[in-house]
Amino acid sequence: MNVLDINAFVLALSDPAGYAAAYPNCSVLVCDTNLDGAVDVLDINPFVSRILGG
Repeated sequence: MNVLDINAFVLALSDPAGYAAAYPNCSVLVCDTNLDGAVDVLDINPFVSRILGG
């Protein structure tokens, strides 16, 4: 995960159908960074932490 993943992550949060259309071979659940089974605002902090190397 790196800064090149930010746009895909934001798309998954804001438009899951659009994410599925843009990335048909990649499950939206790869954006479930807190591993709770859902892609939602609770994934933002863990995503940022991973981007920053935490």
